[in-house]
Amino acid sequence: MSDDLIQKLLQAEQTASKKIREARAYRTKKVHAAKVEAIQEIKLLRDDKLKEFENYKKERLGSTEEQTKENNKKTEIEIQKIRKQAQINQTQVVDLLIKTVLNVDTQMILDQNKKLKH
Repeated sequence: MSDDLIQKLLQAEQTASKKIREARAYRTKKVHAAKVEAIQEIKLLRDDKLKEFENYKKERLGSTEEQTKENNKKTEIEIQKIRKQAQINQTQVVDLLIKTVLNVDTQMILDQNKKLKH
């Protein structure tokens, strides 16, 4: 009878050990599956956010080619404005230069010469 009880205890211990191993294996399997699923979700979320960011950049900044074209267009407009202003003011500038060069104050030159001699 005591041998039967010892056998039952050993068998119960083996059954318990087996169940513990199975539970650990099940837990490991579940943890691994959860980790794989989390990695996949993170990848999907990252891809979504990256697409969202790219769309935002395109909306806000436009493409590089578009920016270059726009900048070139603005620059050309500014150059045209400057050229137009230069043409409009060219005669006035030339007249002012001629007037300034031809209208020399001789009294001021004489005064400066006197100061240099002293």
